[in-house]
Amino acid sequence: MFADLFQTLLDWIQQHPHWSYLGVFLISAGESLALVGLVLPGVAIMFGIGTLVAAGALELGPTLLWAAGGAVLGDGASFWIGRHFHQHLRVMWPFSRYPALLNRGVDFFYKHGGKSVVLARFLGPVRPILPTVAGMLDMPPRRFFVVNVISALLWAPAYILPGVVFGASLGLAAEVAGRLAVLALVLLVVVWFGIWLVQHSARFLQPRAGFFLARILDGSRGHPLLQPLAAAVLDPTHPEARGLAIIVAVLAPLSLLSSWLLSSWMSGLDLFVYEAMQNLRSPVADMALVYVTGFGDSLILLAVLGAGSAWLILRGRGGAALHWLAVCAVTAALSRLLKLVIAVPRPSPMYEGIGAFAFPSSHTSLSVAMFGFLAVLIARELTPARRWLPYVGVTLLIVPIGFSRLYLGAHWLSDVLGGLALGIVSVALFGIAYRRHPAKPLGWPSLLLLSAGTLVFMNGWHNGTPLEQQLARYTAPREFRTVLAAQWWEQDWSALPAQRRDLKDRDRQSLNVQYAGDLATLISTLDRQSWRIPTALSATSALQWLAPQPDLAALPVLPQVHDGQHETVRLIRRSADGQRLYVLRLWRTRWMLWDPLAPLWIGSVTELQVHRRLRLFSYLVSRSDTPAALDTLYQDSGKVLWVERRVRLESGQMLIAMRPRETSE
Repeated sequence: MFADLFQTLLDWIQQHPHWSYLGVFLISAGESLALVGLVLPGVAIMFGIGTLVAAGALELGPTLLWAAGGAVLGDGASFWIGRHFHQHLRVMWPFSRYPALLNRGVDFFYKHGGKSVVLARFLGPVRPILPTVAGMLDMPPRRFFVVNVISALLWAPAYILPGVVFGASLGLAAEVAGRLAVLALVLLVVVWFGIWLVQHSARFLQPRAGFFLARILDGSRGHPLLQPLAAAVLDPTHPEARGLAIIVAVLAPLSLLSSWLLSSWMSGLDLFVYEAMQNLRSPVADMALVYVTGFGDSLILLAVLGAGSAWLILRGRGGAALHWLAVCAVTAALSRLLKLVIAVPRPSPMYEGIGAFAFPSSHTSLSVAMFGFLAVLIARELTPARRWLPYVGVTLLIVPIGFSRLYLGAHWLSDVLGGLALGIVSVALFGIAYRRHPAKPLGWPSLLLLSAGTLVFMNGWHNGTPLEQQLARYTAPREFRTVLAAQWWEQDWSALPAQRRDLKDRDRQSLNVQYAGDLATLISTLDRQSWRIPTALSATSALQWLAPQPDLAALPVLPQVHDGQHETVRLIRRSADGQRLYVLRLWRTRWMLWDPLAPLWIGSVTELQVHRRLRLFSYLVSRSDTPAALDTLYQDSGKVLWVERRVRLESGQMLIAMRPRETSE
């Protein structure tokens, strides 16, 4: 569905290029207009425009110029608004709703002078208001517009080129597997949403938290049950331990009830997300997300917690260490309790004992407790304007960990959401108690470096386990079907897939080769006919992508994905005239011949053509309809192998079936 929508957008843009550039102009103008940038996700939109440039829907040069022109107009209009209304802006709607933002812009302008117009382009907190402030404080118009134009010319490539690079990488990823490109986009959107949610939550809560907590504390006075509990968390003069223990005891049954409701209500969505994630599996993503999921393993989290707590205790910050240990211990205990009581089975069996139960995701809940409270410790030491930074930092780690559990089939969506909720509640409870009670300052840079270093070292050590063993845990077992050789040769060949399975409903590349037998026989046969192993991807061969006139055979031939697996065999051959390049790919099927015993392989032989992007780099892509490649393979293999042409009646697709001659008897 996503691929269809994206293709529809590309088609429309290619048919209406002038409207498209006007859209770029208006978006960049709106993103730069006073206060509009607060609600318009300009960074994400400009990044998306960059991906459209990489996809060939828009030209890079005009896009940069239109974006810069819109930015000049937006900032210019904001400047004239400030110059016209001056200090009266402070009482005008909507500026009257953001007095702190106006004051911050004024302070920034006085601190940096004229260059603040350039700096504000790239600094989120003051970007939507600084040009208005410059006009309000009577910056000379000529000086402003010179700086405005220069900053816009810098801003446009800074915001669009990352999207171009990402979109170009998606093009390469789509040649390997369209599902890899879609997965990268989905993960990017999920991480971006997590960061957006954290930023806006911090922006909303920070100026109001003190008022809300004071109201709760005042409201609890006079209630014999509520007052000691509220005071344990919120009153700096009240001891914490007993009240927190009672709150945790009350939290346990509430967690059971809410968890049971969550897992029951989300069963349909759980299954949908699980199937969607499994349809996006690919070997490259498997390796990457197995590494990411390692950051949430209990052993690694325990090592980071032990190192950080020991450092805090040695520095005389035992209170901070006890809070950190307590939030992790409570979260771990509640996670185990919920697993045992609710007993939701995992999507795929991969652990034993209590680990066989899925809800909630301990990887997620413990990661939130561990890294979330580390963010609390660091944020306490920062100025109010910078306290959101640690929370965004841990979000960049926690969200991929939770996403990896969904992708690898280890948890349902409700498991991950339940783990997030449990971890956030625990961190909020102990974090508020820690922040509201006296504590000595701690050297957060050293704590951060120690924690990050321990995390990276331990994950590297943990991933010293052979990759095959780690991947095996998250890979569903393949079931093989045994058939007679004669039965496959005569009729069952047509039951095998006709197209490469990549994205659902987007299977465009024909599987036009089938082979039964030992691969060594096939490879030696084709080797005598000039079929060779292609150039593999490496740091050296990747430089060929930048060559203005690359040699076909020198460009790396990327692997492709069929049914979640890379091909086992990849061979290339030049055409007789030397102008074209053919590639043969073979994947192992789930069929076995047993008379004699031999594996059955399926694949494609296609022509490779050079695809050039933005006149900057070139890479090889497979064409979908290349009968010349099929004819060449037929002629080259027929001298030693038993080869026949076959036609699928329902589609008219031509393929060739091959087997060693000795198996034809």
